[in-house]
Amino acid sequence: MSRTLQVQSQSESLGWPWSTAETRAKNQVGNLPRITVITPSYNQAAFLEQTIRSVVFQGYSNLEYFIFDGGSIDSSVDIIRKYEKDLSYWESRSDRGQAHAINKGLRRSTGEILCWLNSDDFFLPGTLHFVAEQLGRDSRNYALVGDALKIYEDGQPSLRLEGKYEDRRRLLEFWKGYQMHQSSIFWRREVFDRVGYLDEELNFTLDFDYWVRISRSFSFRTTNRILSGVNYHAQAKTGDNFKRYHQELNQRAHLYWGPKYSLDHWRFKASMFIYSQLRPTVHSTHVGRQLAKYMRGLTKHLANI
Repeated sequence: MSRTLQVQSQSESLGWPWSTAETRAKNQVGNLPRITVITPSYNQAAFLEQTIRSVVFQGYSNLEYFIFDGGSIDSSVDIIRKYEKDLSYWESRSDRGQAHAINKGLRRSTGEILCWLNSDDFFLPGTLHFVAEQLGRDSRNYALVGDALKIYEDGQPSLRLEGKYEDRRRLLEFWKGYQMHQSSIFWRREVFDRVGYLDEELNFTLDFDYWVRISRSFSFRTTNRILSGVNYHAQAKTGDNFKRYHQELNQRAHLYWGPKYSLDHWRFKASMFIYSQLRPTVHSTHVGRQLAKYMRGLTKHLANI
């Protein structure tokens, strides 16, 4: 989905978050902005403790941490109870899905900085302090996107996923490469006050939809620091190599392009056709190469109108 760089897993090399000393940040809040972290979860006991430890052992003293479990029938609740004293709130009950669970956390949140961290992902050491520096009261930044580390359960070498925000138009052109990795994205409360809650009708693309809505009024600051790790496994929602994610994204793409009679709508439509349908066959036939040349000219012409 994005340009990737092969790297050694920092989680593995540091032993994080398992080798950390059993110490929690206490008092000494100082001028640190409160950060709210929301973890939605359902039957993710295999990864949940890693997620929790990566948050509570950040050593960040002004932390508000919620876990909303959807009524798991594995050992998730036992794991949550193990860290109960580190949590601001948790519950385990049936919900209407991931977006609903996150929205419940947003309703309770009091943090100046907000994010969610899925229960099979984890923060790298120092992430929350870095985020506080980048999105603090005097930073003049409203949202932040960083790199992520993709870790395979089958032992493949980990991959560094570049996080990058260029502008709203490039975000909408996801077919050129998606660079917004959810676990490494944070935003200020002013953003939430303007944008509101996640769309609970969406199953896969709730994150993309939220970034698009943010981009209507705010920009994202980009950092090349790795902020999170992402466990890629068969049971994940995107464990099918993002097939269902892309299906939902492709079906809804036109909803972000503006009115059908607008030039922008047709620019996006032409660009998506070239990258998603034409390019895969362009090198196989003479007709395909000629058609690609024509569509590139058409797209350039539309852009200059």
